[in-house]
Formats: sequence, C-alpha cells, structure tokens
Amino acid sequence: MTEIQYTILTHQRCKDVAELLATCFPDMPIEDQYTQEELEEVATVFPEGTVIALENGRVVGMGTGVFIDIEFDNLPPTENQLLYNANDMLIHYPEGRYYYGSDLAVHPECRGRGIAREIYNHRKALVINQGKKGFAAAAVLPGYETFIGQLDIQSYLDKVVAGELFDPTLSVQLRNGFKLIRPIKDFFTYPRSNNWSALILWENPNR
Repeated sequence: MTEIQYTILTHQRCKDVAELLATCFPDMPIEDQYTQEELEEVATVFPEGTVIALENGRVVGMGTGVFIDIEFDNLPPTENQLLYNANDMLIHYPEGRYYYGSDLAVHPECRGRGIAREIYNHRKALVINQGKKGFAAAAVLPGYETFIGQLDIQSYLDKVVAGELFDPTLSVQLRNGFKLIRPIKDFFTYPRSNNWSALILWENPNR
C-alpha cells in the first residue's frame, strides 16, 4: 500500500481539493461547499491551517481551518457567518484563541487507513505549536438519521457520549479527545441529521 504524505494547502492543489469535497459530499448544497476560488483564498490567507493528504500525488484527504475567537454560547446562526465577514472575506485572526476546523474529507476509496486521524493530529500539532486554547468544530451527525422521531437530539448525543450508540462521525471524534459542548441546529445543511450538528472541542493539553 502506498504511503500517504501530508502537507499544507497550495494554490496548485485547490482544484483537486474542491473536487475531493464534491466527491465526498455529493448531497451537500453547493453554497455550503468550498469552491476552488474560496480555497484559493484559504491558500492565500492561511495555508498552514489546511492539511492535505497525498497518495502518489493525488489529493485523497483534506482538513481545513482558521484561527478565530469563538464564543461557544453565542455562535452566529450559520458556519458561513462564523467564517466569512459581510464582504464575503474569509475570517482568520492570527491571534485568535482557537483553531476552528471547518471541513474534513477522505476519498471513499481511501477510508479506513487512518488518514482522517492523521489529519486531525497535524491540526492538533498546529494548535499546540501556536499556543492556542483548543480545536473547535461542528460535527455532522450521520448516525442520527436512524433515530429521528425516536430520540430528541440531546438524548441521542447523551447516548453517543455514553457509548450506548455509535455515530460514524461524533464517536470517532470523541475517541480523538474531543468533548461535546452542545447540539446546534441549522449551522449548515445536512439533511441526514435534520440539520443538527454537535459543537465539539479538543483542548490544548499544554494550556
């Protein structure tokens, strides 16, 4: 099996990263996905915040993010409003207290090889090296699809945290050291969970 290489986003890779996102999230509305042009902005503003995984030069994984100040009890209504200002410019504060990870994708052909975990590790290392308080994200909840109408969202999350239920995204993130902050609704479009997601945080152990 070919070794996976990890590096930061470059302008030359933006088209490939946009195509990877389209492959991994075919049901996600276009307006909620990074376009090549938006990724070009990311590559200009904060390339170190985006880790890409390469196999034989092909982009097979990615995880992007920015430094930001975030109030966990007072989020803007949508992720786009958290990440972009009124002029549609990407928000990145070099002195921000937190790294916010917005996207994670691994090509379907390459899943189960630890690529997502390694992308998380690279981004955690960035948090530690830059002395940030932690790594925040909004986790999609694909497992909730089965329980809509049976469990309210908080009950579902409580069971996932307790290990009574397995969520393909949140359970993995909990194993990676993230903790659940609270459920959030309509932060982005994700029909499988009725647009519910989970605000999560990994805290810098050196802070």
